[in-house]
Amino acid sequence: MPLFQGPSKEWMVRNRLTPGGLQTLRVNPVASPSNSHTVRLNISWTLKQDGSIQMLKATKICVNGGGQFLSYGCVRCNYTEAFYNQTPPSGSKWEFHYVGFPIQPETTYFIRAHNIPPANMNEDSTAISVEFTSSGCKNPVMKYTRKCQEDENQWTANITACQEENVVQVNFSTSSFGLKYNVLVLKEGEVLNNTETKELNQSWVSVVIPVPVEEGKGDTVQIIPHFSTCSYVCPRRSATIFSCPEILRPVEPNKSQPWKYQLFIILPSLGVALWVLAVGLYLLWRHERVKKILFHTPVLLPPIKVLIIYHPHVCFYHAVCDFAEYLQDHCRSDVILDQWQKRKIAEVGLVLWVTTQKKEADKIIFFFSSQACTCDSFCYPNAGGHRDSSQDLFTLAFNLFCSDLKSQVSLHKYLVVSLGKVTLAEDHSALGVCPKYQLMKDAMLFCKDLLTI
Repeated sequence: MPLFQGPSKEWMVRNRLTPGGLQTLRVNPVASPSNSHTVRLNISWTLKQDGSIQMLKATKICVNGGGQFLSYGCVRCNYTEAFYNQTPPSGSKWEFHYVGFPIQPETTYFIRAHNIPPANMNEDSTAISVEFTSSGCKNPVMKYTRKCQEDENQWTANITACQEENVVQVNFSTSSFGLKYNVLVLKEGEVLNNTETKELNQSWVSVVIPVPVEEGKGDTVQIIPHFSTCSYVCPRRSATIFSCPEILRPVEPNKSQPWKYQLFIILPSLGVALWVLAVGLYLLWRHERVKKILFHTPVLLPPIKVLIIYHPHVCFYHAVCDFAEYLQDHCRSDVILDQWQKRKIAEVGLVLWVTTQKKEADKIIFFFSSQACTCDSFCYPNAGGHRDSSQDLFTLAFNLFCSDLKSQVSLHKYLVVSLGKVTLAEDHSALGVCPKYQLMKDAMLFCKDLLTI
């Protein structure tokens, strides 16, 4: 299946017959054979068993990634041969897959796919979508990604080691990537003693290792982690062993001393201990609060509803349709167009339809073009009737806007977008109070402001 990127040219063509949607859409991560540090999405889909499969030419897949690694991309998978049968010779279902779109650990992705040619205007969409959240670095597949391995190499052990008589006390910080560690005491490269491998599940560990008296001071303690990606060859951490500081003990009071003297010794020590405990709890609370702020994962909001009101002189198929696809693919928008809801307009009437869509839409765009319309008669057989209906829609929507302008209601919904440089006519000068954008010059700013509700 040859792969292509970019908008589908079939949007500008009206087809007598179009294929149905996909039967299933599944996603799972796989390691890239060409790059051991990359994990990609394996996207597989099956086709419906109906006669419309004969019109199927391609399937377009778009992936939108959220979290700390925002990403977006689309790919078009063309079928090299026409489908003459609803099932393959084996009698099962037609099934295909595509491996691509590199992913990051612990990230949510939205995968959307639709068949080409797409559904015509005023027909139900055949797109199907799924949500996929990648696993963390402990997953057997995700652990090989470059990010997971970089995080492992950045592990800081914070080792402290001291000897008191014939034991060495070792304290160190663990990593979230491994639960097993070996602790060795070395003298000139030779192992004096070591602990057995520990099954640890806490952030701070303390172990005691017996050694010959006076042998450990000035020598080295070494921590050997066992992470899932490096097993027994992981980066080691070392530290020098010092003498443990002597703890000053109060002179044991004579039994003949009064109990008030004992309280005089105990109470200050208890007060210091409580103060240290309070400070520790406060620092722990601050640490958790800062960690939540720094590693907060943004939530990908649902698409916004956008109503497009286009000027009668704008070519519908060569301008409006391209603009609608741009909003769907790049600005996370659900587009509302009159030509896509002709049946609904015929049932309720244009006035009620426009009023209802105005209330439900998050944004309303007045769309203009700097190029004169010369293609309606070629693209659309009923060019005159189409222009008349768009003229009625534009006039009605503009009157509703003027009503909102007087009452200062819902003005934040309105935007003005143009293809090329456009000067508003005098009878439409009221739209000058709305934010104005020129595509593709202001594309990034436009999408940012559009998603601000």
